[in-house]
Amino acid sequence: MRTLYTEDQIAKRIDAMAAEMARDMPADFLLAPVLTGAFIFAADLLRALHRHGADPHVDFVQLSSYGGARASSGVVTLLKDFSADIKGRTVLLVDDVLDTGRSLHFGKGMIEDRGAAAVKLCVFVKKLTGHAEDLHCDYIGFEAGPDDFLVGYGMDDDGRQRGLPFLGAAN
Repeated sequence: MRTLYTEDQIAKRIDAMAAEMARDMPADFLLAPVLTGAFIFAADLLRALHRHGADPHVDFVQLSSYGGARASSGVVTLLKDFSADIKGRTVLLVDDVLDTGRSLHFGKGMIEDRGAAAVKLCVFVKKLTGHAEDLHCDYIGFEAGPDDFLVGYGMDDDGRQRGLPFLGAAN
């Protein structure tokens, strides 16, 4: 495994992102992490937002396009829907990785269809695959190579290595 970003680099970048979000977002925005991969990033982001004076509402959505595989199946499945009413709210959809863009396109469309006032997109890492160039992310933590299979910091290899405190590329 190759380390792409260390625990310290991640903490500093999340703090900078949170400072920017705290300035940009309305006070009552909804932070909407995509389970399962984004849960660690979202928890650290929420704590950093608090340090910068923001206190968003939080609700989760669970989407899947990978299953246990290392490549997207091409089909996004809704596994857990939002509990909160989205209508009229600004929603920050937070995902772990932007690769094909299918999950974020799906989630964004679902939020827009439910009448959100605005949808902002945030990803922990954007893979430089070229597949998702038409999808604009408002906040991007890091970038990774197109062939990097990412593990750690919430991302997994068939359920393993999520708890690594750094972001790595599996062999």
